Amino acid sequence: MVIIDELIQYRRTLRSMDRSLLNQMLDNVQVAAFFETSDKKSTMYAFGQKKIWSKMPDKTDSIVFGASSFDDQLEAGIMKGFWFEPEFLVLLQDNQLLSSTTSIDDYLMQLSQLKKPQAPQIIYESAETDWQARVQTLINGLSVNRSLKKVVFSRQQQITLSAKLVLSKVIPALQKQQDVYHAALKRDTELFITATPERLVKINDNQVETAAVAGTIRRGQIDLEDVKLGKELLNSEKNNQEHRYVVDNIVQQLGSLTNQLHVPNKPFLLKNKQVQHLYTPIQGTLATNISIKDVVGKLHPTPALGGLPRKNALVYIRNYELHPRGLFASPIGYFTKNNFGEFVVGIRSMYVNGRNARLFAGAGIVAESDSQQEYYETTLKFQPMLELLEELSNDGHTNF
Repeated sequence: MVIIDELIQYRRTLRSMDRSLLNQMLDNVQVAAFFETSDKKSTMYAFGQKKIWSKMPDKTDSIVFGASSFDDQLEAGIMKGFWFEPEFLVLLQDNQLLSSTTSIDDYLMQLSQLKKPQAPQIIYESAETDWQARVQTLINGLSVNRSLKKVVFSRQQQITLSAKLVLSKVIPALQKQQDVYHAALKRDTELFITATPERLVKINDNQVETAAVAGTIRRGQIDLEDVKLGKELLNSEKNNQEHRYVVDNIVQQLGSLTNQLHVPNKPFLLKNKQVQHLYTPIQGTLATNISIKDVVGKLHPTPALGGLPRKNALVYIRNYELHPRGLFASPIGYFTKNNFGEFVVGIRSMYVNGRNARLFAGAGIVAESDSQQEYYETTLKFQPMLELLEELSNDGHTNF
């Protein structure tokens, strides 16, 4: 990653124990971040803090990691937004370990003797039992009030674990989720973890990349069924309308920030383990003096995360979702002093504080939606984090 070469003070060939030891190091600092691209070609670790902000700073002299809260609802701790400049950085790329500190090998050697933490199991779970009924009320309202076109309505699951969840165990389990970004933030006892398929924005050398991800159907159990379901999604009027809302909004929001945009005429399929989405990649060239913060602020939340019109949808979310979202469906990532950076959307995610966890899932609701189908869709969207917790348990058994 040439763009951060000036931060790198040390490099060597990657060793077999490096990843495990770096994951352990995440447990032994108060503040940390982990960010891995969906192709797994680049893995970044950030440790410690030189500076901390609750809002995304305008600029940095080096590199900043963090996440914004979804909106301005009252939240505490990391969930109200958290940004930090790390004390040092480690990048794994092209079978190389690159670090901003020359002491990294000394740090890793100290960790090799530490005791392994206990694996957690789920011992209690509670869900929003009335969510489907509230979705039906929303659908009925959208059918009458056409000024509100779409609301992304979410629900949460509250989980109690038998032991504290730690990143040294989370990261290897998270990495088993294929073809998605892996990201985590830590502050003291708080963690936010995501296995998201959705990039909000990447900027490199004044080129901007984003994507519309909206419209969902399950994966098939066999290849023939999977292809059939993919064709059904591509031909779905309801899902294509929902997807078009997102594409049009992104193009509109980026219009004043770019000199040109390339937008395919039709969406593609983006396939994850549990679901497949309609997906339209969007690329362009930034206008002069536009920062990555400008782009993040303009795009978030897209109609794939909030709804349309944005202001009306956010009011509905605030009034009718049972709990604040915090970092769920929010931008999470990093940026550098030379306006390079990448942010993903914190969906397929989980917030953890000690032994208590909150899982999140949402669905785009339009007038043509079916409440039972939307409930099933959100159930699938809980699965990445539930499977992660199952992977972490001693015997693979949970209460689900």
